[in-house]
Amino acid sequence: MNRSKQLFFILIIYLLFIPGSLSENESINLSVLEYEMHLTPDLSVSDLQNPQTVKTGEDVTGSIIVSNNGPISATNVVTDFILKKDGLQGEEIIWLGSKSTEIMPPGQRGKIPFVFSIPKGLTEGDYHLEAIIQAYEQEFFTHNNRIQTSTPLKINQGEKWKWGHPNLQIVIDSIDTNLTSPGSPLRISYSTINQNKDTAGSYQTAFILSPDKNLSSGGYRIREERAFSVLSYMNEKGSSVDLIPEYVPPGVYYLISVVDYTGMIQETDEADNIFIYSDPVTITYPDDIYSDSYADSISGYLYLKTNKYREYLGLRPLEFDDDLRKIAFDHSLDMIERSYFSHYTPEGIDPAGRAQLAGYDINRKMDDGSIRTGIAENIIRIASGHTIGKAYTGFVDPTTPEEIADVMMIEWINSPEHNKNLINPTIEKVGIGAKFDGEFFYATQNFF
Repeated sequence: MNRSKQLFFILIIYLLFIPGSLSENESINLSVLEYEMHLTPDLSVSDLQNPQTVKTGEDVTGSIIVSNNGPISATNVVTDFILKKDGLQGEEIIWLGSKSTEIMPPGQRGKIPFVFSIPKGLTEGDYHLEAIIQAYEQEFFTHNNRIQTSTPLKINQGEKWKWGHPNLQIVIDSIDTNLTSPGSPLRISYSTINQNKDTAGSYQTAFILSPDKNLSSGGYRIREERAFSVLSYMNEKGSSVDLIPEYVPPGVYYLISVVDYTGMIQETDEADNIFIYSDPVTITYPDDIYSDSYADSISGYLYLKTNKYREYLGLRPLEFDDDLRKIAFDHSLDMIERSYFSHYTPEGIDPAGRAQLAGYDINRKMDDGSIRTGIAENIIRIASGHTIGKAYTGFVDPTTPEEIADVMMIEWINSPEHNKNLINPTIEKVGIGAKFDGEFFYATQNFF
C-alpha cells in the first residue's frame, strides 16, 4: 500500500471512530447523513449503435448496452431516445420513443435493440441521437446515464411535406398545487398557440416532470396528448387532470410542456416548442391516511374510474370542476365533524343549497332551450380493513387509495340511484372530495 493510500485509510478510520459526544443537533445531522448514505443502483448506457443516414418516414434501427453496476436492483427502468439538432433559434429536441423494464437486478448487463420511426415532419439536417436511462431509485452517480452519438445522424427528406409550416408554442397557464405526491391528482391549464397563418395535421404534446430545466435526465412524462389539426393563428385553451405516477420519486421538479414533441410537423421555428413553468413542483412521499394529500389520491382515482366507466358505456368523460371539488370536500368533512351521513345537513340544506351558499351557479341552459337547475350527488362511507357493504364484502387496504376507490365505485355502480348519476348523459362536470375519520373513508361526488 503506497503512502497516499495509507493516509487516506487512516483518515477514514479517524472519521469513523472520532471520540466525543454529539449534541442533539449533531445527532439529527448524523441521522440525516445515515439516511442519505443508503445503497442505490448504478445505471449506465454505452455502445450506442445506429446508421449514419436515414430518411423521414423510415425506421432507424440500432442497439445499446444497458447495465446496472450498483449493489441493488433498479425498478421502473426507462431508457428514452431523443434526437437533438442545433438550429438558428436554439436546440431542437425530438422524442423518438422509449424502452422499459420493471426491474433490473444488480450486475445485469444486456444489449437492447431498438426500432423507431423517423417522423415525416422533421426537417433535413444533422441530428445527434441520445439515450437517457433512469429508474425510480435516485442514484449517487449519474454521469453514465446518458450517451450521445459521436457522429451525427444525417436525416434526409423522404416523402415531400404536404402541409404548411406553422410555428407552434405552448404555455402552461397554471397548476392547482405545487406540493403533491404519487397517486395524487395534478390539474394543468395550458394554451397551445400557432404564431402564423399556416395549417397542418396531427401533433402530440407532452407534460414532463424534470429535476432540471434542460431535460438532461429525461424526466417523467405525466401526460401525452394528441391533437388532430393546427389552425391559423390558433390559441387553444386546454386543461387536464392526471395522477402523479407511482414511479416518480420524491424531489423537486420543473413542470415542462413540449408541443409537437414527436416532430410530426415541419415548423418555421422548432426551438420554441418547450415551455418551463416558473414555480417548481415538490413531490413528497405519500402522507398518512389522515392527510389531505392521501384523500386527494382517493378522489383522483374516483375521478379517473368514473370517466373510464362512462367511456366504456359510450358516454363523454366529465370535466373536473375545482369549485365542485371544494363543495364536495366540505360536505365530507362536515359529515365527519358533526357525525351524520346524509345528503342533507342537520339544518336541512341539500346539495343545491350547499352549492348556492358557496357561490356556485346551479343553473344551466340545455340544448333544447330549457333551464336545468340543481346539483346531483353521490355519497359513501366505507370502513377501513374488513368491511361489509351492499355489493362488496371483504378487506379494504387502508394504505392503498386505488383499492379504496375501487370499493366505492363497486358500491355506487351497484346502487341504481347512485349509478344513475354516474351515467347521466346530460352531466358535464364533477367534483370529488374524500376524507378519513379514523374508522371510515368518506367520499362525496357532486355533479353538474
